[in-house]
Amino acid sequence: MILGSLATICTSLFLYVVVGSMVDAYQNRRKRQEAQAMEVLSRALYADHAQLGPLMEEMRSIPSQVLLSIAMHVPLHFDDQLSHRLLEVVGNTTARRKVGRLSRSRFWPRRVRAARMLQVLPESDGMIGKLLQDPNAAVRASTIESFDTDKIARFAGELFAALDDKHQSVRFVAQQALLRGDGRLVEPVREHLPKLQPGLIAPGLEVAANLGDPRLLAVIRPHATSEDPQVRRLVAAATPFGIPEEYLGFFVGLLADEDATVRVAAIEAVARVQAQWLAGRVGSALRDRSYEVRRAAGNCLAQLGAVGLLVLRDALTGDDPFAHDMAQQVIDGLVVDGRVAARDVHEVSAELDPLTQWGAAA
Repeated sequence: MILGSLATICTSLFLYVVVGSMVDAYQNRRKRQEAQAMEVLSRALYADHAQLGPLMEEMRSIPSQVLLSIAMHVPLHFDDQLSHRLLEVVGNTTARRKVGRLSRSRFWPRRVRAARMLQVLPESDGMIGKLLQDPNAAVRASTIESFDTDKIARFAGELFAALDDKHQSVRFVAQQALLRGDGRLVEPVREHLPKLQPGLIAPGLEVAANLGDPRLLAVIRPHATSEDPQVRRLVAAATPFGIPEEYLGFFVGLLADEDATVRVAAIEAVARVQAQWLAGRVGSALRDRSYEVRRAAGNCLAQLGAVGLLVLRDALTGDDPFAHDMAQQVIDGLVVDGRVAARDVHEVSAELDPLTQWGAAA
């Protein structure tokens, strides 16, 4: 019995040492291969075309599993030049076929790995379309996370559809991708924003606000009368610079909105789009019951130039203590910053009468 037990123990220890040594050897070999691959990839990314050929031969000699392992840690979004070089280097190795096989695997973790590698594969739109429809939410989310600005523009319709995904993680990454998009999203936003369900209007307006394009006004403005104060606030935030005065009439309603956050957003938008004709309306907000609105009104008038200064000076002569206090704070700040000379701050004369009448009638 004792000899049998000792034999069992010795056999177990022998196997432990042998297997452990084999695992260590494999891991060390893998680390050396990954270090070699990383060094070759680093040189290939910055090499000129004359040097690229030999480096590509070295890349093709690296096992695809190793190449995929290091490429998984490459930043997703390079600048354009490095993105194209990465496509050229990795996309022309056996790694491309490996990713294709992973994308068709029955096991979703493998499909997630494929999705994370899409940024280094040229002409992968067909694969992307399938992964975006994958039954597993992690695969769909990983696919969207791999998008660069080109893919965001190409798959804008699918991203807007993903805003209604049943999984919150997919909805989140879809909106984040749209927020990373560039001016090529203007037309997709014009097309899809009017079709969004009521609960998706807010994230759609955030995308529109991020673009800041005057062409989007037509699809933004209808939501100014929404029952949801968050939507009305985003309408103000999404109103872009460069809109003609005759198209900004809906701002009057937003400036008088029952919700203070909407009034603040509308006042900030007046400053952003430099709607000087609304200076009188903003001046009335210096008397608002909300301090945040009064502060936003003062800051807005400070940014509207001479017209804003006239309205601020007018508030100094009024009988409302809140308006007087805010106007004084703003003017003092302008003087300290050197934007207004102290000698120019004096009591308002009749020169302001036409302005206040115009502002009140706006």
